[in-house]
Amino acid sequence: MYEALYTPLPDGKAYAARLGLSWPLTPDLDTLDQIVLAHQCTVPFENLCCYDQRQVPSLEIPALYRKVVEERRGGFCFELNALLESFLRSAGYDCWSVSVRITRGKDFVPPMLHRGVLVRLDGRLYYCDVGYGGPQPPAPIPLDGRRTVCGETFWGEPVDEHWQSIWRVTSEGTDEKVFEFWTIPQPPVYFAPYTYYSGSSPDSTFTQRRVVNLRTPNGSLALTGNVFTERADGRVTETRLESPEAVSRVLSERFGIAFPAEALRWEA
Repeated sequence: MYEALYTPLPDGKAYAARLGLSWPLTPDLDTLDQIVLAHQCTVPFENLCCYDQRQVPSLEIPALYRKVVEERRGGFCFELNALLESFLRSAGYDCWSVSVRITRGKDFVPPMLHRGVLVRLDGRLYYCDVGYGGPQPPAPIPLDGRRTVCGETFWGEPVDEHWQSIWRVTSEGTDEKVFEFWTIPQPPVYFAPYTYYSGSSPDSTFTQRRVVNLRTPNGSLALTGNVFTERADGRVTETRLESPEAVSRVLSERFGIAFPAEALRWEA
């Protein structure tokens, strides 16, 4: 029943081409930097499946490959980081998925509703994430060190032997804890119930409103509900889209997602 969660990536070369990278890849830190940043700038974080199509996303590797590579869609954390792990394995990396709690902006202890990827390189562990709609690290972050990439500073900080946190410096210059997670490997099937909850529960953020995000070389793009926001070189432009056709056009022209207007849920 769950065998397809564990199948190898169908075509590493095609996946690399989706990211604008050549194949084969050398499994080192420089290449991992390129993969993470290219992924965030190419494959959107999006919940159109959950919100607009009212469907629970599949975590089966062939289905994820078809959606992201062949249909040129995106996904949320349980999808994108599952596919990232599969791609990294095909490229020769030692990696595994971990169960993550998002602590940013929370004044309570939230459930473990996020998926990340750990990579072991030269005896060090690095946290990688291409499936967080918020301020995700633009590069692998060592669990025992700090990195500043694309003008953003993140670092790992241990909580105990198997419990880790990732912090960042905000634009206001304050320290903010973004994630907490177990470093213990979690099998793909572990994330199935969390994906079902996130994609179907009326209490889930992903069923309540449309969220699409994409990093750009000088900022980011966001579609929240019917509002399109572009951040570029420190400037912010916000536009309210007044029709399903306008939303469909923005999805196509700015996020590279072909999604027909008639398939969108419309709430003026």
